Amino acid sequence: MIDTAGVLLAGFSILAALVLIVCYFFFIHSLNKTPALTVSCVILLAAFCCMQYMHLQHYLHDADPMNTRFYLFWLFIGPPAFFIFFRTLLHPDDKFNPLLLLNFAPLLLSFFVRKEISIPILFVTGAAYAAILMVLVNGLREQRKQYEVEMFFLVIFCLMAIGILILGLCLPYIDNRYFYYFYTLAIGSAFLLIVGALIIFEDLPGEIAEIAKVKYSATTLRGVDIDAKLQQLDQLMQEKKLYQDENINLAGLASEADLSSHQLSELINTRKNMSFSQYMRSTRVEAAKKLLVAEPNSSVLSISLETGFKSQSSFYAAFKDITGKSPGAFRTK
Repeated sequence: MIDTAGVLLAGFSILAALVLIVCYFFFIHSLNKTPALTVSCVILLAAFCCMQYMHLQHYLHDADPMNTRFYLFWLFIGPPAFFIFFRTLLHPDDKFNPLLLLNFAPLLLSFFVRKEISIPILFVTGAAYAAILMVLVNGLREQRKQYEVEMFFLVIFCLMAIGILILGLCLPYIDNRYFYYFYTLAIGSAFLLIVGALIIFEDLPGEIAEIAKVKYSATTLRGVDIDAKLQQLDQLMQEKKLYQDENINLAGLASEADLSSHQLSELINTRKNMSFSQYMRSTRVEAAKKLLVAEPNSSVLSISLETGFKSQSSFYAAFKDITGKSPGAFRTK
């Protein structure tokens, strides 16, 4: 049973890693893809993919990955790549510091130091990475109301990293197979969360970067006529009804408003006290409220589609969350 679950999770992770690499390069447009972010992302996904491949060998052929240089190499690559990727994501405007490459120094331990010594050092170093990331995430707590979903995923990933690190520190005292199973479970769960999040919240990567930009960056609105842009934004919603486009994203709306994505994000955050996705949901629900009253014979499904929701279920969830009532109950009040 455990081996079957391990095979399924490892196989899913390998496929998901390959799909995510393709999505990163061709379908995710809301990130500032600096070389540091791109390289660390590819290395991190490659590390997870290769480790899951070796875990798969363990389940299928009873191999012991810990006795191979290939597995140890990727095991040592993972934590610094994880740290650099998330640090770069949370500090999108920082110039790349070559000293960050020193984070890969522990990799040398995998070649020249016995694993009984090198692996505990690796996980102690990883614990330091997790602590630093937790501090960075904690620094974003002021934006938690605007970015509840994004903060949830950041915290979950940090907690998963800490769990893996604790398991790694216990490695000298437990059977290797338990480490392989729980590491497979952690990586597989992370990929399930990431894939699910990107399907449900397609702007999630960009909005995570925007949380950090609001917190850590200087204002991008210097020289911008705030009142005029807010008025223009309202016109785009009320007159052009851009909310009806179910595929409208931060970059697309920013282009219509003659702003950069960062400027529009800061404008919505600081002046409307909500994230971009919350702003779009709120605008669509307000439009739906008017239609529910003005068009009593229109179905709820047709109104949900007319206001830019991709499905009736997402419309119901957003409407209930914002108004406290279902669309039907609102219409018959």
